Amino acid sequence: MPFPRTLAALLLAGLLPVSPTASAGDPTPPPSRDRKPLKVSASGAAQPFHGSPLRIPGDVEAEDFDAGDAEAAYHDLTEENEGADYRGRTHVDIERRSDASNGHGIGWTRAGEWLKYTVQATEPGAYTLEIPVASDKAGGRFHVEFDGKDVSGPVKVPDTGGWTKLQTIRIDGVRVPAGVSVMRVIMDADGDSGSIGDIDCFRFSRVKESPASPKKP
Repeated sequence: MPFPRTLAALLLAGLLPVSPTASAGDPTPPPSRDRKPLKVSASGAAQPFHGSPLRIPGDVEAEDFDAGDAEAAYHDLTEENEGADYRGRTHVDIERRSDASNGHGIGWTRAGEWLKYTVQATEPGAYTLEIPVASDKAGGRFHVEFDGKDVSGPVKVPDTGGWTKLQTIRIDGVRVPAGVSVMRVIMDADGDSGSIGDIDCFRFSRVKESPASPKKP
């Protein structure tokens, strides 16, 4: 359809900008995994996903990270959930899997991402932390924090023989504070798989500690 005469005149006079159009031969740029930071409103502040803190000892399901906006409850490198619709709209990639403890886990994990969980431990002390993971080829590295303190050290995801095969990583001597805390899982480095790995849950078991022996006089 031709431009109206007045609009054409404006264009010829250079008074209106002309946007370039892509030709059929122009390559389509690949989608970017970088996401613009979102503003966090008061209503989007992080809060426990189930309404109350997740209990420790027990299982902290990876997919049950806090409810809230991006940058408050999580940071993810993609704008859409690349997996299953488990909890409504989120950027975090959640997968459905029959071998997971809650039928779901998180996947498509990448370095720089993180997840926040509001948890409550009945008593402080040493715990054993077990994390079922899966990876095709050697996975990447992540760590677990409580109130900003690294309690796990670097956790390396091994090659479990495929994305559908979970293998449990065991970490002894994880110190957990009593009461309500912020647990954060931070993805540190991608592996040969191009990802950190799939994560089912974080299973905390209380370790009975021997009472300290009295000092000899």
